[in-house]
Amino acid sequence: MTSSTHEETAAQHPAVFRRVVVCGALADVCASPDRDLVRNGIDLVSRASCAEMLVALHEDAPDAVLVPAEASSGALAEVIDVVHRWASIPVLVGIHAGDEGRGDAERALDAGANSLVTLPVTAEELRRALVGLGFAAHASAQAVQVGRLRVDAVAHRALLDELEIGLTHREFSILHFLATRSPRLVPAGDIARQFSSTADPDAAARAVRVTIGSIRAKLARTAADGDAVIQTVRGVGYRVSA
Repeated sequence: MTSSTHEETAAQHPAVFRRVVVCGALADVCASPDRDLVRNGIDLVSRASCAEMLVALHEDAPDAVLVPAEASSGALAEVIDVVHRWASIPVLVGIHAGDEGRGDAERALDAGANSLVTLPVTAEELRRALVGLGFAAHASAQAVQVGRLRVDAVAHRALLDELEIGLTHREFSILHFLATRSPRLVPAGDIARQFSSTADPDAAARAVRVTIGSIRAKLARTAADGDAVIQTVRGVGYRVSA
């Protein structure tokens, strides 16, 4: 099997999800839909600003962060330094094509960036950048198990009481997002930023509620009391507790 075939297999069947925290709106940074992120083993988490990203570093527990060059408000070196000191993880800096991007690239590298990606980045490009930083494409990882619920990122399957739940790519992504954070409560806004392409917060919140409702309905059809797997704290967010 050639190296390119190995890479294609890794992208189609990710052995582990790598969490990357992004400063800014996902729609501005990533050009790929949810299903491509899942297929490439990437859990992309959005934070509204670099300050918010730094505050949430411990909670998000990312493998890397992606900072658009223009999002740092002139403090790119400080942001990179803090991430390196606080979390000891790599920082990817997003730049745009053209002359402006070349200037940003030089500034980012001088500031200590571990890698550069051109924005908007695709899931495949981001996966390759992570592999280039030393994250193995075939790293071994166990499926996420939360009580009766098992979410297997390798096989892209979710099971409740050993019965498979028929989920769409988007539903699987959101359930995986919640399961990997259990027992923590996940704010509804975090889910909306991660999985909604609209800039309208009300529309994004409605889309999340509809998707969560669809997941609950499928859980209920799969096993007794299945809809109780996802708990709602009204006005705050959701958590998986199976």
